[in-house]
Amino acid sequence: MPVRASVEVWRFRPLAVLRIAIGLLLVAQLGRIPFLDTGTGEAPLLVNDLCVLAVLSTGLLGGLASRSFRVDHVASVALLFAAIGACSAVLAIPRFGLTSWELVISLAYLARWLVYFGLYLVVINVVRVEDVTGLWRALEVTILLFAVLGLLQAVFLPHFAQLVYPDSRVAIDWDEQGHRLVSTVLDPNIAGAMIMIVLLVQVALLSGGGRSPLWKPLLLFAALVATLSRSSFLGLLVGGAIILAVRGVSRRIIRIAAVILVLSLAALPQIVRFAQGYNKLGIDESALTRVASWLRALTVFADNPVIGVGFNTYGFVQERYGYVRLGASSFSTDGGLLFVAVMTGVVGLSLYVGMLVLIVRRCRAVWRSGLATAEHRALATGIAAATVGVTVHSIFVNSLLTTFVMEQLWVLWGIAFVIARSLPTPDAPPLPTRLVACGAAA
Repeated sequence: MPVRASVEVWRFRPLAVLRIAIGLLLVAQLGRIPFLDTGTGEAPLLVNDLCVLAVLSTGLLGGLASRSFRVDHVASVALLFAAIGACSAVLAIPRFGLTSWELVISLAYLARWLVYFGLYLVVINVVRVEDVTGLWRALEVTILLFAVLGLLQAVFLPHFAQLVYPDSRVAIDWDEQGHRLVSTVLDPNIAGAMIMIVLLVQVALLSGGGRSPLWKPLLLFAALVATLSRSSFLGLLVGGAIILAVRGVSRRIIRIAAVILVLSLAALPQIVRFAQGYNKLGIDESALTRVASWLRALTVFADNPVIGVGFNTYGFVQERYGYVRLGASSFSTDGGLLFVAVMTGVVGLSLYVGMLVLIVRRCRAVWRSGLATAEHRALATGIAAATVGVTVHSIFVNSLLTTFVMEQLWVLWGIAFVIARSLPTPDAPPLPTRLVACGAAA
């Protein structure tokens, strides 16, 4: 009896800490702790990073208490991808003359990537199917608050990044966004991606007959408009098309679309003036900069196609190619999967794409299952749509490897596993797991 009680305590605590960590995602860039100096700027440790580490600590302790820990195919592929990233970074030392400190900086971000990946492991080991709704609600409430704060910031606190960090360098640390919504992440495109993810899941739930107040998707859509993020709207469009293809056109979706259309038409003159003020209705300097970054990335990838230049070494490698490294943004590039290919080559890209395919296939198995509840089928549809939507979004902004976006995705991907595992039917594909008990495979 005492052992069983201990296990129940540890099963509860990681889930509680996970919900708190999701709520503290709201702090975002407002909680920056100087950590590493990259030579052209600081690589900060975030309060959010500490929250995720707390989740991992309690999750691992929970695994020790229950004397088991599950690692599925998605996690195995992710770990293999991380290993390729580490190997490619080490191999970049002789190829590009990286110093020991440059290697440490590169591997530090890989460590951060692994920490956020750990959220997935915690979810699939700690969360039970009856916890899924509560976990989703925690994420939904967090992003709704994020949107409300962002709308208030857009109206009353223009140039918010410069207000928060007066010493920041314009166009290097953050651009001047004016009245665009940046909320607490201080970047309108990343804010747009975070809002888009939850909005797509909400739309999927509504299309599946779920009960949800209409103001929630309308609020998130208004916040998305305020970001003026073209990549976010493209991701929303592609993700929405997936939902329509899977769920069909329901009366509720038609009503929501009609309300959004009427409100958009009423506000269209103001939206057009707002977008024109930031040159978002044509090809602007931002679009041309992205094209230049794609071409540069393609050149580097063509020279290093097999295993890439190393995880997070891109800023240093660009210097070897004759480009000036201006800030932390120099360590990444637009392109999404293209950036993954630059860092880890065809080998790493194949693993990363394979991981995404496994996740989408798992979601498909749930939405096609006759034994899954309507809510779970809709959740799986929304998770798949959000996955594809972020992949499209990351073509224009490096959102696929941004910690705030990764946190949402790893949690949602873990939820998809929990739902799929709960289905006692051969219709769902087998989910091979590796159970470790008392230090031996079981």
